[in-house]
Amino acid sequence: MIAHHMMALFWGVCLVTLGQMTYGEASVPENLDKSIDELKVYYIKDDRELHNAHPVFLRFLKDIKEPEQNLLMSIIMDTYSRIFTQMEKDSQDEATKEKLAHVQEHLKKLQENYFPGKSAELKKYAETLWAIKEDDPVVQRKALFELKRVYREATQLKNLKNKERRRRQARITIKQKS
Repeated sequence: MIAHHMMALFWGVCLVTLGQMTYGEASVPENLDKSIDELKVYYIKDDRELHNAHPVFLRFLKDIKEPEQNLLMSIIMDTYSRIFTQMEKDSQDEATKEKLAHVQEHLKKLQENYFPGKSAELKKYAETLWAIKEDDPVVQRKALFELKRVYREATQLKNLKNKERRRRQARITIKQKS
């Protein structure tokens, strides 16, 4: 009986640890998280338009299957880059410009490493994203409001992609040894 409880406790600790590791892999880096929060304080003031049930990016992430998610995420990263470039041009505050550049640097690295390329099969989504008005202050605030969740989604896709690659490599290695 005690052994059964000890085993249950052991597996519970393992699951909690695994859950924390998975969440940690899919989280926003601390310095990026801080920059995003500071930009939110600067740009978002009790904004009712943020909560009008019309998200800028999150609506596209729901209905897309995994193979297309990488392409869509690449397009979303491009769109964020355009939005933050416009915000940087419009800003008069040097500290805000630096934070925007910092956020863009993280997004660019994420996109270059894990979401390269574009495809014609998602043209409809791409055109909608490319039509987003970077100079619209409401779009800018909504994009900033959604950034952490979109960043986490992008990181989760990256981690899934890496796991699939390792599985394929392991299968190839096993076949070669046979």
